[in-house]
Amino acid sequence: MKYEELSELVTKWGENKGIFDSSTPLRQLDKTQEELDETKEALTDLNNLDYQLDMMEEIGVPSKTKEEILSEVKDGIGDMLVTIILLSEMVGFDTVDCLGEAYNVIKSRTGKMVDGQFVKDQ
Repeated sequence: MKYEELSELVTKWGENKGIFDSSTPLRQLDKTQEELDETKEALTDLNNLDYQLDMMEEIGVPSKTKEEILSEVKDGIGDMLVTIILLSEMVGFDTVDCLGEAYNVIKSRTGKMVDGQFVKDQ
């Protein structure tokens, strides 16, 4: 299924759940932050997986598998997309247009990688 079709389905889902009637853009942004935090936690678990496996094995407690953690990351990314689609709809934007505008700003940006992050030139 194409992104635009999924976006429409997410918007209809939000309408059916009453999100547009009872939420606000700021509350939706809070939900995005919540999903971001959960995704960050899963990525941290993935990053620490070898250490966790060793520790859990030592004390005899089952740990999450890499596949379980990757599933949590995938779910988190999807949940963030849902909240962003709903937020965009609330303020009258289309997420593809927003992405297009962002790309037009970054496409000729210069910078360098510092500690694993792209830092734009001033």
